[in-house]
Amino acid sequence: MALQTGTVEPLLGIRAARCWFPEKTRRPQDEVRTGNLTAEQAARHGEVTLHIARGWATESAPAMAVSAGRAALSASGVPAADVGLLAYAWTNYQGNPFFTAGHCVADGLGLPRSAAPVGVQQACNGAAMAFTLAAGQLRLDEHAHALIVAADRFGAPAVDHWRSHVMLAYGDGASAAVVGRPAPGDAFHVLAVEHVAAPELWRTRDDYDGFGPQPLATPPYINAMPTEKFSDEGGRPRLRAISHECITEAVDRALDRAGLAPGDPRITQVLAPRLSDKVRELMIGPVEEKYSDRIVCHYGETGHLGAGDFLANIADAETAGDLAPGDIVLVLGAGGGYSYTCAVLQVPEERAA
Repeated sequence: MALQTGTVEPLLGIRAARCWFPEKTRRPQDEVRTGNLTAEQAARHGEVTLHIARGWATESAPAMAVSAGRAALSASGVPAADVGLLAYAWTNYQGNPFFTAGHCVADGLGLPRSAAPVGVQQACNGAAMAFTLAAGQLRLDEHAHALIVAADRFGAPAVDHWRSHVMLAYGDGASAAVVGRPAPGDAFHVLAVEHVAAPELWRTRDDYDGFGPQPLATPPYINAMPTEKFSDEGGRPRLRAISHECITEAVDRALDRAGLAPGDPRITQVLAPRLSDKVRELMIGPVEEKYSDRIVCHYGETGHLGAGDFLANIADAETAGDLAPGDIVLVLGAGGGYSYTCAVLQVPEERAA
């Protein structure tokens, strides 16, 4: 019998979601004391704390992904042998120039050979896109589970924690979610996931200068600010206008697919990507304004987690313990390229409060 939500039949069930972060933390004022940032640069970043990875054996991006995956599997009660798909998303260099990071993570988790490791390269929106892959896998094998994991370790000469973007700080860490066919004990039911793409915005990076034979040809670090050419083509106003159109469309489509009105009182939280105030307005401004009394953003606690924002927000919503059965949460995603996502989650009515 299909589980009923009071809206539509759910697409997926999220058994559990968890995060894993390195212990070391840094704030902008710490970087001023060490000479890594000027006082002016630190002031632009405001109040934000980043987790900073150190040892490569336990805090490489794949190693952090394994730690988050283990935590999610343990919380879900799903054995590794029951995982049929590993979808691994990341944005930054994974620590090895020529390997498949997803297979490395699958091996670390002890997943069976029947579990297909798939890498999702969709910039900061990769984990959100992975929910669509998981839904497809579960149509093929309704008894299996999918494990969605995202992990990034930042730092020069690739994406620098503090200097690659003047208004955005990048934090290290990993997040994961175990999903399967909807069940009463799930943390959340996924009622809808909608993606909208704006591929015309792909060339926004300041270091874009055609194509070349190798990455990182121009250290000391990747500059993630818009290019001069992009500025000539409309720049920030164009990016803002298109982003606002796309995130609004993603939310409207997701609510429609879930059978919900925008003002439904069951929508208790709207989880924003972990972006600074200015970047968040640029990417999701109209939605944040519309749901200003329900917006939740954890940027100040972790910085931007690359591909990990989407899953980390779900994990924090699950473990906070302030949602009741029937409550609905909108999870927003946005990433370079560009792509925009809205997922509609509901706490199952059958779940104990």
